[in-house]
Amino acid sequence: MKKLMIVTHKMSGGGCERVIAQLLNCFARDGIECILVTECGVPSFYDLPESVEQIYLTFGKTLPASKIPKAYKKLRKLVKMEQPDMVLALPEKVNVWTVLYLLGTGVPVVVSERNDPHRHPENRIKRMLRTIIYPRANGFIFQTQEAAAFFSKSIQARGIVLDNPLDAGRIPNRFQGERRRVVAAAGRLHEQKNFDLLIRAFARFYKKHHDFSLVIYGEGSEKEKLMKTASRLGIAGAVDLPGQSKTLLEDINDSAMFVLSSDYEGMPNVLIEAMACGLSCVATDCPIGGVRSLMTDGENGLLVPVGDEDAMVRAMSALADDAALSERLGKNAVQIRTRLDETLVAAKWRQYLETIADR
Repeated sequence: MKKLMIVTHKMSGGGCERVIAQLLNCFARDGIECILVTECGVPSFYDLPESVEQIYLTFGKTLPASKIPKAYKKLRKLVKMEQPDMVLALPEKVNVWTVLYLLGTGVPVVVSERNDPHRHPENRIKRMLRTIIYPRANGFIFQTQEAAAFFSKSIQARGIVLDNPLDAGRIPNRFQGERRRVVAAAGRLHEQKNFDLLIRAFARFYKKHHDFSLVIYGEGSEKEKLMKTASRLGIAGAVDLPGQSKTLLEDINDSAMFVLSSDYEGMPNVLIEAMACGLSCVATDCPIGGVRSLMTDGENGLLVPVGDEDAMVRAMSALADDAALSERLGKNAVQIRTRLDETLVAAKWRQYLETIADR
């Protein structure tokens, strides 16, 4: 594979975007010519190799449904002009349109599912289109076997389950010393992440742990609602929502613990990176099994049932009250660096893409 085109929504930050950035770094390092195409005209939140050309299909911050045909006709022209060996589309919101508008170009398209296919895409019409159009894709990359099992046997037969690559060089060394009494969390401030549950659990945890604070990094539509929840529970002074951070890993590295409270996830990069930092982590055992594939309860973190406020309070309290437990889980969590080493994982992505391209 000499030339690869990746199509995505925008690179404004997030787990999928982080995976794209790391794949581009690995592929470009291997001498593959890479083109990044985004629906929206938003600069990348993550650093990209200088050799990667980023092309915008539109210059807006969002892509209204009325503008989809024009944008993807531009993509089709671009593909015909550039003639990449392969087009990789991710996440779900771009997959259907990429496959549809590139039919007949002769360029193979691989789509990657980055969330729970039972819930994404959120749009009902796009889910119907997925059923009709996905069989025309050349290949499929899933994050877990549970995600793959959602699809037909014929799609599963052409698909593969691949991990997310982790650039260990970006990860700070595990913090040594007395940790700040901070419960850290990060992600889009969206219903999926259920930070409302985390704030409620923290309010109960805080009654016995007054020296702790809760810091949730990220932006999104739920920010005002979450601040109101903290105020209503009387803990506004102990909860901080500072927004996105370019230095997230350095910001959280000396925290007492990291908590992921999502109702569903793919394979959450933010949890991967927190584990790689050596943080003791609490996470919901949510569909589609990505968290469970990363974490074994009691060995390298604590798993709690989805939506279970009581279990989350107990897990947070266990880490706060048992320094030996917290230290052991954090030390074991660091081993995720070896499993998800970007060089090894990106090589598996490349091998699969080349297999599809050669068919």
